Amino acid sequence: MSIIAAEQKPFPATASVAVVPWTRNERGAIAGLKTTSYAENARALAYARARGGGEAIFGNSVGDLCEGTGTNIFVVRGGRLVTPPLSSGCLAGVTRGLVLEWCGGEEEDVPLDELHRVDEAFLASTTRDVQPIGLIDGAALPAAPGPVTAGAMEAFAKRAAELMDP
Repeated sequence: MSIIAAEQKPFPATASVAVVPWTRNERGAIAGLKTTSYAENARALAYARARGGGEAIFGNSVGDLCEGTGTNIFVVRGGRLVTPPLSSGCLAGVTRGLVLEWCGGEEEDVPLDELHRVDEAFLASTTRDVQPIGLIDGAALPAAPGPVTAGAMEAFAKRAAELMDP
């Protein structure tokens, strides 16, 4: 077992992500579980970084959007805030749950190929809070943050400051 301890450097104001060619198995025995095996995520991050991304995005075995290596993903579809449902195989992240509770949003299957056509998107995680996505596979989104993402960032920051232990 290896343990590495180091300072967590701040993430950039906007994220650049790359969609990886590997899938999450939403019906697998460990779907939705946080395990100590990080090999798949390490490989995906290396793939993303080789393509200018700071986070890798997975689809699932039926072609829907799933999650990042250590993040959940939200997109804006038709002005609505949407995140993949837990049935997609994504982890039930604490920050994901708080974004849904504090900022609204709906769980909905999103075809992976639609990710390249969204108006806005953001990552959510304990270390990032709400981080707008500026680039997907090198292509710029129309706005980062866009108005829905900016509202989620503001609402999340306000509630997190009020509730130090949500």
